[in-house]
Amino acid sequence: MTSWMIVVALFGADLSQTQQWPVFRGNGQSLTTAKDLPLNWSAEKNIAWKQDLKGYGQSSPVVWGERVFVTSADGKEKENLVIAAVNLTTGQPEWSKSFPASTKIPVSDYVSRSAPTPAVDADRVYAFFESGDLIALDHKGNEVWKRSLKSDYGAFEGNHGLGSSPALTKNAVVVLADHSGPSYLIGLDKKTGKTLWKTDRKPRVSWSSPIVVETPQGERIFLSSNGSVEAFNAKGEQIWEVTDVERNTVASPTVTEDFVVIGSSQVGNNFAIKRGGTGDVTGSHIAWRNREATSSFGSPLVHQGRVYFVNRSGGVVCADLKTGDTLWKERLPGSCWASPVGAGDRIYFFTKDGTTTVMASSDEKKTLAENPLPTTDRIYGVACLDGCILIRTGSQLLCIRESKS
Repeated sequence: MTSWMIVVALFGADLSQTQQWPVFRGNGQSLTTAKDLPLNWSAEKNIAWKQDLKGYGQSSPVVWGERVFVTSADGKEKENLVIAAVNLTTGQPEWSKSFPASTKIPVSDYVSRSAPTPAVDADRVYAFFESGDLIALDHKGNEVWKRSLKSDYGAFEGNHGLGSSPALTKNAVVVLADHSGPSYLIGLDKKTGKTLWKTDRKPRVSWSSPIVVETPQGERIFLSSNGSVEAFNAKGEQIWEVTDVERNTVASPTVTEDFVVIGSSQVGNNFAIKRGGTGDVTGSHIAWRNREATSSFGSPLVHQGRVYFVNRSGGVVCADLKTGDTLWKERLPGSCWASPVGAGDRIYFFTKDGTTTVMASSDEKKTLAENPLPTTDRIYGVACLDGCILIRTGSQLLCIRESKS
């Protein structure tokens, strides 16, 4: 069983996995088995629908069945927190709920705006905001519980807001709160919102997200966050760590059966860790380092034995998963903020200005399509389902679907 199969198994239910995109990066790995994904589109072609969103959000959409869930913040001080549901087929709004933020944060280009991606399972959708508010709703938009982590554990300190998205174990919503003040990893009961466990951490500023993987030994939580890479069990107890890592502050880890692949904005710090150790494995478990790649906002993608790193300038490095050796390099037509997606024999790269470059999943560089989608806004995140790709800008949600005609 491949690692992404292990991850999506967490979300169970009878719903087809190709109609789920439940957490940040879909299954936490930016991989999809969705069928009939579109290859070509433009502003005039294969746009199934567009939906304007209230407020502004830098989060990705999540999907469960026919419902697409999105979050945003509204107001000059992001005083209103918005969670909304849209119908996947039609793009029509199903409901929208607004909640007062426990902390007002003035809008600025230098501070995140509803950046954490929500998480969804068969029962609830969980939305986390830079105000420290964590809200659980059922699929019809009814409030189940609400927590203010700021009120309980102190304000988040830092200059650029918060970007870490919640992850899900079988029983808990897992939130990483790394900032300039007292930092922590916390697990809250899915049903009640009560704290199940809390692991205190040294202050560090980071915007990366935890990744949950099911293993034969139980659920594991993986973190890559400003100075270290760590693995925890489902109770928040550390199993192993790698230290002396530099500038791994945004890209989240990507987990395979054998490796944990790490992205960093510093050359020489994009590398793979062999899984299976205990304690400090800095000196024993580094499998390889790629000396050409850098990662900015997008997390590394592992697909069909290759690793794809992309930086904010649009520079792509494709490397061999086993050795880390560079196979090819490419320059995308624009800056890239969203994480790439692996789908069958294709790799999708989404530039922030609207062009999606589709490349072959191959040891050799081959571009299959370049799809311009002019937008005055940035593209922050995507979701892939059977027959369609959802693209999220700050204020819009778009559905790309090839016409059957």
